[in-house]
Amino acid sequence: MKGSTSVQRAGVKRPVQSDTESDVEYRQRRERNNVAVKKSRAKSRARAEMTTAKVEELRRENSELEGKVSILSKELDLLKDLLVLRAGTKCGADNSKQAAASQPSPAAGGSSSAADPNLIRQDHGYVSQVKRTHKTR
Repeated sequence: MKGSTSVQRAGVKRPVQSDTESDVEYRQRRERNNVAVKKSRAKSRARAEMTTAKVEELRRENSELEGKVSILSKELDLLKDLLVLRAGTKCGADNSKQAAASQPSPAAGGSSSAADPNLIRQDHGYVSQVKRTHKTR
């Protein structure tokens, strides 16, 4: 087989390449592979950066929404207190007793200004005040 010009691999005869041809072909394959690897890594890096940016955006949005939930919860509590005061007035109950009963104590973590009769003059004035409070925050 010393003078053979072909090599048999897996049942297929291929012509023997000289060392320079195989080196050139190997270099070309390595070059293509290196380009593909760089491209793949760049795509991966870009995808990671986009994910990081999206996470930051969602965290910021979540923080804003938590603030809105907090504001709306406070508004709901104020409106509930207003409803209790108005219901007590319409039923003929003493307004001061009703306000004291519906007003949570500051020691218990409640809001003392929610049912303050000085703060609540009229329903629409109270609601306007609540809306103004939300706009300033």
